[in-house]
Amino acid sequence: MHEPLSQRLARILEADGVSGDLTLNQLLLRTEGRGLYLVMILLSVPFCTPIPLPGLSTVVGAVIMLLAIRLALGLPPHLPRFMGEKPLPPGLKRTVLGGSVKMLRWIERFARPRKTQWLGWPAARVGNAVLLMGMAALLALPIPPVIPFSNFLPGVAIFLVAVSMMEEDGLMIWVGYAASIIAVVYLGLGAGIIVTAITKLYQELLKYFQAPQ
Repeated sequence: MHEPLSQRLARILEADGVSGDLTLNQLLLRTEGRGLYLVMILLSVPFCTPIPLPGLSTVVGAVIMLLAIRLALGLPPHLPRFMGEKPLPPGLKRTVLGGSVKMLRWIERFARPRKTQWLGWPAARVGNAVLLMGMAALLALPIPPVIPFSNFLPGVAIFLVAVSMMEEDGLMIWVGYAASIIAVVYLGLGAGIIVTAITKLYQELLKYFQAPQ
């Protein structure tokens, strides 16, 4: 029986209260690994807007990539010590868990278990984890802001794939696949255009500064 993650988080918050110590790694353990997708969702949300966040994408992309690698290898979800082992302060705990419950309840209005059997196959888990790794790598690239939506497209792809895996939605995940393809094609074309423009500029400068024969 599929239990919405919002209900699990609400029970954790009610059982521990606001003052109880809780780390992100403990949260991952107590949500039986599904909290891994919640962490990915929370990390990708700031990039699901067209407004670029310079500098932040590299760190966030690296963390998501690390989680995706562990998912692909079938290892227990675990955040780095500096991020996952520190107890959440009561105020932050209330904000993070309370806000997550509200966000998940909104997500669960659209994402729900549909066509879920194949999502549980080991090959599907590994393939989706590799896809998340690729999108996280694109997010982490220090792409100059001259390419608009360079963080937005990978961020949306990560969000959709993570939501689909968390809620076992075998239909929505195809939207995540489409968003991933769009991100790869768009950034590939954008990078190609920039490289071509730089090459042409370099050639023109060489001609300009070249000594007359």
